[in-house]
Amino acid sequence: MGRCRHKGLMATLLYAVLLTGCGGQGEAEGEGLALVGEPRTSQGLALDTQALAEPRGVLSNLAIETGPTPHQVVMPDGTPLPLRRWGPAPEAGEAPSAVVIGVHGFNDHAGSFLPTAAALVPDDVAVYAWDQRGFGASHQRGRWPGTEQLLSDARWVIDQVRARYPDTSVHLVGLSMGGAIVGLLQASESPPPVSSGVLVGPAFWGTQAMPWYQRAGLWIVKRLAPGLTLSGRDLGVEPTDDSAVMRQLASDPRRIWETRVEAVAGVSDLMDAALAAVPDLRGAPTFILIAGEDEVIPASAACAMFRRLPPSQRWRTAYYPAGYHMLTRFSGSDAVLADVRRFLSDADAPLPSGAEVDRDEGLEQTCAGSS
Repeated sequence: MGRCRHKGLMATLLYAVLLTGCGGQGEAEGEGLALVGEPRTSQGLALDTQALAEPRGVLSNLAIETGPTPHQVVMPDGTPLPLRRWGPAPEAGEAPSAVVIGVHGFNDHAGSFLPTAAALVPDDVAVYAWDQRGFGASHQRGRWPGTEQLLSDARWVIDQVRARYPDTSVHLVGLSMGGAIVGLLQASESPPPVSSGVLVGPAFWGTQAMPWYQRAGLWIVKRLAPGLTLSGRDLGVEPTDDSAVMRQLASDPRRIWETRVEAVAGVSDLMDAALAAVPDLRGAPTFILIAGEDEVIPASAACAMFRRLPPSQRWRTAYYPAGYHMLTRFSGSDAVLADVRRFLSDADAPLPSGAEVDRDEGLEQTCAGSS
């Protein structure tokens, strides 16, 4: 079906659930992007030996990595997905102190973890992230794979990384939709065997936290035009206050801007499930980071999350009043990443920023004006 430059209700719908932010005018959708190619192994990690042997050096200070991906992770069904890694590798004679597995956000890709990796690699942490099925340079790019498929893929990646590092602590870090996926894993009946989970600006945004007109618009459009393609550009929604990052987003060929309604509906269902699962958080210690200036996930969603947090000491929350949705890619991200570093090294240690809030403080910060 055709592409729609939408106004009114459709713009409100995208603001509600696309999680793409605003990139202004940039390159054509996917221009110059080479997809992942054929699988390099029957299943598991397919790591490029030359890339592994290269000295890690100092990571670039750019906020996004968009070049070719040297590695793959191949799913049990034979589907190859692009994989990035940063930091120490056994092949280079370096043993990591810990391993982080990054789960990216909606319409984003593994390259969004570059700032996280730049902050963690000096601590000898190895960081892995993959383009999830349906995103980045995957062959299914633009097609919604389903919540269960995304969760199954994440479990597979965790298993493969843990097999590579059987004696090293493994941690999950999820950005936006990735945070919702990590939350669903942590709240499942069989949480993955990891040491901790970090949820950065998590998309815990159920339809019950949306105004009626957003719920109605989503219900109508996903039934009448599931194949309609909508644009995430020019909505006036800024996921970061860093102009350099915004320029990079606008020209990023791996980022998806033209989104099918079926994907909008799919991520909405995922967010619904993630919010509903919050009371069941039972996995490893979980650190949840909330942005006060988030223009993508509204305060009402964070309010709903705080109301559902279980009476447990397994979770910690931090609130950054000046933070934007891309907490690891805005002007104050150094403080956020310092908190993440501290939590990963000691899940009980005080945060350097002093931004930690308890449930009551979180409710006070996010629930003003919420019903």
